[in-house]
Amino acid sequence: SSSYSYTFGKENYISPFSFTKDWFFIGSILGEARYYYTPDKISANINFNEVDSRKIQRVSVGDTTKSYSFNLSRKFTLNHKITKTLSSNYTKQIDSNFSEEEFRYNKWKIIEDMNPGLVKAISEKLTNTYSPDFLKWLNPTITYNPTYNWNLNIIDTLSTANVKSSSTFKTKIGLSLKELVELVYTPENKGKSSSSRGRGRGRSSSSSSSKKNFNVKNPVLRFMLGGVHTAVSKLNKISGTYTYTSAHDYNNISSDLSTSYLYRLGIQNSPVNSSGGVLFDDNLIANNNLVGSSSSSYGNDLTVSTSVSLTRTIVTSLDYRYSNSLSISTATKTKNESFSFYPLGLRGDEGIPISNWSVNWSGIEKWWFMDNFFKSISISHGFNGERSMSSKDENNDGIITDDELQNEQYTFNYSPIVGITTKSKGRSPITFKVNYNLNQTIKKIDESTERNHGSQISSALSFKKSGGLTIPTFFFRDFFIPNDTDFTLNFNWGIDRKLMTSTIVTDLAEFNEQTNNTSWSLKPNVSYSFTRWVTGNFYFVYGISENKTTGKNEEKDFGFNMN
Repeated sequence: SSSYSYTFGKENYISPFSFTKDWFFIGSILGEARYYYTPDKISANINFNEVDSRKIQRVSVGDTTKSYSFNLSRKFTLNHKITKTLSSNYTKQIDSNFSEEEFRYNKWKIIEDMNPGLVKAISEKLTNTYSPDFLKWLNPTITYNPTYNWNLNIIDTLSTANVKSSSTFKTKIGLSLKELVELVYTPENKGKSSSSRGRGRGRSSSSSSSKKNFNVKNPVLRFMLGGVHTAVSKLNKISGTYTYTSAHDYNNISSDLSTSYLYRLGIQNSPVNSSGGVLFDDNLIANNNLVGSSSSSYGNDLTVSTSVSLTRTIVTSLDYRYSNSLSISTATKTKNESFSFYPLGLRGDEGIPISNWSVNWSGIEKWWFMDNFFKSISISHGFNGERSMSSKDENNDGIITDDELQNEQYTFNYSPIVGITTKSKGRSPITFKVNYNLNQTIKKIDESTERNHGSQISSALSFKKSGGLTIPTFFFRDFFIPNDTDFTLNFNWGIDRKLMTSTIVTDLAEFNEQTNNTSWSLKPNVSYSFTRWVTGNFYFVYGISENKTTGKNEEKDFGFNMN
């Protein structure tokens, strides 16, 4: 093996628009731009791997299995930072092997003929990232990552190739409405605090920010923008992510076919320019009896999330998701779609699209007299719902007709519908946690409907007692033996039901109950440590589960261990 790498200097750039640095708005963008005319780093490595093995059976004389391989792997990497905000990385790897008859005993021929052997696989990967720094209030990041793979197939005397092109386009933003308003409005208290920060660096940072941001002086506009600034200050950054993926596979095509650069970059669907919009171009088929095939897949994924600080102790998080995928082959077309949804009705289809949410409320221990007994009290609540659909259609003569809906599924989860966490005061505080969860899944296929209902309660009570024993000794310091005890009491309860109907009904009572499982358990546990050499615990479990089919079951368990 051999490798080489070279890192270029960081000062190899030009700034052709530096004369615009004093221009309004656009000057800070063009004037500070740097265009690097050399890459960051280039690297290359080559690896030869020769393996000669023989397996001789001890029982049957002369039964020997021989195997030989001589492989070559080459890899090239180029990292280029085009500007301060735009970078591109390229990697190419080629794997090949040499025939035993031609190169095993004449390896110098590889250098004489510059022969890389029989190329078996080629892979290319390009990573592009753009993160403009002049939009601080939006904080965008755009990436485009195409990948190309070529693999050779040899079946008897026939040779074909499999090619695959995939690409991922991703956009991320972090919108801050507060920073957007502050582009034209600076609050009075913020200006005072920044100017009274001190001398030196604090003063220079304040002056530089004032040059970039325009501050409205009109009292009417300042009053209006002040109210907007107060409102959006409670809203944290709005994070959004959009991802688009595509992949195009072609199997058993001609191994001599030269694929286009647009296909390698993930821009073109076919390795060559095809006409008619067919899924598989006959020009790609190799001159043999093997059957060629192709498939394509597309995917879109969108996520938008934010959080709102209603008060200092109440924080609400919002999250909305949407995704779809399309898979097309020479035989079928499959489409999947899902998005945040709140299902309503017996079949769930009467609901509405809505974002998921969660609420956390802390500082409740400050109410009334509760601060005399509790160190902290918090309440949590969360919801997550989704609607997903799947459709499939057959492909006839290269023409795919309208989608045929296969099934729909609606889910929602209150996790938890209410959750309480408390911690008492004192030297040995008691911690109590309880969560009540509610979940439901509705599957709809044609006229049949399946409903799955679930409810769970989980609670835990725990406290820790720390202490020890002090033994006085003469002429030495007192000997202290630590002794810690942890007590935990867990209680769990749950019920699961499955309701089904083969026809459309108007009342929940018309569903047939297929399963009904109810269970609860009580688990006290005590663990202790006596000095740092002795630890142990003992526990007890008692629970009852009842099934509609198998009946009632009682569980009792007791155990202990000591180390």
